[in-house]
Amino acid sequence: MKIPALFGHLPLEQPGEPNLKSFPAFMWWLALGMKRLLATGIFFGITGLGSMAAMPGFLGAGVQAVADQDQSRVNFWAVMILLLGAVTAWTTIMRHRRALACFITSASRLQQLIAKQAKDLGADLPKYVSTGEVVSVNSNDVERVSRGFDLVPRFVGAVVSFFIVSGILISGASTLGLLVVISVPLLVIGVAFLIKPLEKRESVQRAKLSRATDLASDTVAGLRVLRGIGGEDVFVQRFKDASQEVRQAAVRTARVRAVLNGLEVFLPGLLLIGVVWLGGNMVANQEMQIGQLVAFAGYSIWMVLPIQTMVEFAQRWASAAVSGRRVLKLLQVKPANEWGTNNLESVAQITDKESGVSVKAGEYLAVVCESSTTADEISERLGGYQQITKTEINGAPVASFSRNSVRTKILAQEKEPTILSGTVATHFEVPASGRITIQQAIAAASADDILDSLDGKGLTAEIIERGRTLSGGQRQRLALARSLFVDPEVLILDEPTSAVDAHSEARIATRIREIRQNQTTVIFATSPLVLDTATRVSLVINGTQVATGTHQELLRSNDDYRAMVVRGE
Repeated sequence: MKIPALFGHLPLEQPGEPNLKSFPAFMWWLALGMKRLLATGIFFGITGLGSMAAMPGFLGAGVQAVADQDQSRVNFWAVMILLLGAVTAWTTIMRHRRALACFITSASRLQQLIAKQAKDLGADLPKYVSTGEVVSVNSNDVERVSRGFDLVPRFVGAVVSFFIVSGILISGASTLGLLVVISVPLLVIGVAFLIKPLEKRESVQRAKLSRATDLASDTVAGLRVLRGIGGEDVFVQRFKDASQEVRQAAVRTARVRAVLNGLEVFLPGLLLIGVVWLGGNMVANQEMQIGQLVAFAGYSIWMVLPIQTMVEFAQRWASAAVSGRRVLKLLQVKPANEWGTNNLESVAQITDKESGVSVKAGEYLAVVCESSTTADEISERLGGYQQITKTEINGAPVASFSRNSVRTKILAQEKEPTILSGTVATHFEVPASGRITIQQAIAAASADDILDSLDGKGLTAEIIERGRTLSGGQRQRLALARSLFVDPEVLILDEPTSAVDAHSEARIATRIREIRQNQTTVIFATSPLVLDTATRVSLVINGTQVATGTHQELLRSNDDYRAMVVRGE
């Protein structure tokens, strides 16, 4: 659902191509993307804070009219104060609306960029950035960067109005005016020395928070295994230690922030005391009228606002700088593979040049490797996920084709596929050929019992995150059913039956062959029950194909193959 904004709609149709050369260039690009919002927000910020700055002068003039017992002037300034208050209220509302729009627009754009980056990286993302890092960047860091833009209209208005008031003060009473004008920048500069330590401490805090998030994700994901080996206490203790490190880092950050907040009140108060004391003496010596003193005291009190705004701006942009660099670092990650632009119409043959494994269209190939690592590497190369320069499709390098066209034709199911939260039906809401129904795919994967075990709700049954309520075999079969339902031109399966019993494995192997008849299928396995259904088996030793043939042929002719698949039986 689109959210109406002041100018345009959110989410954006296209977040655009960010300038990732440097952090300032990236932030400038982000600002230009909402230049109209920022410009109008700055206009209302200057107008609103300028009208607020004028209020002490109006009040002083009104007080002086009272002191002079001039009723007409009192009435005039009363009306002017009322009108000025209305202008201040209206411009403040308009400025706040645009500041909020800047925050929402920049946050939405950043989240869209991060989502697009995650989509573009695909399987490469976990190799460069941890899950906890992505979650932290997409929530905490995006908000901190956007909060920086939220404050820009008010900050510019504060700076401009500060110079206007400075001119009024100096022209009205040079000595008192110079005291205020000189003191305020010195106070801001003095406070600014604490900004750099705050930025460093926040950076450390963010890094420790990401590490704690990673540990929490890993612990929850592996809780079943950890309980099985009695290791949950070790991981829980690690998370406790990481949490304490985060707490300590947060306390160190809060100490600096507390000093800054205290100075925001103490320093302006000190300045006000000096103004009232010096101004009072000038009134006593008849060097200044009472109305002028009221105006000067009001201006001095008002000066607290730009001081606080400048300090808040410095604090917020210190946080935005830390978070912005983390966002930039994530967006600068490049995919491991560079793809071409050619469209892959169909797959006649796939060849892994590194191992020599090759599969032709319509073939049912099983690959036996001496190690699971080798099987994973070949599977990823054939699927076009890693080292694509070492793989050819139809005699041409995989890298010459567009990634989307390769992904459309080839589906490689990893050894431990991801099960998402949602209903069973949501796992089948994927692009599919339409040749195979959901029920046929579930039956082929022998996953009917999964539907029966979920309170009899069938496809509408809920599955929690990572399928933690399902057994390993159930998760594996549900993922297999999903892959079979997609029915790609080429399907690559890595140990799809490793977590099921022998009877289920034999049944699944037969049904896969039946449902994938005349479709290109590659299965990495060492189970004789699976290998016996393949039209051809490829034996890979030390990363190189050394023999091919049917399962029975290799059993009779190759001792290495027999030793690997029979397992001494």
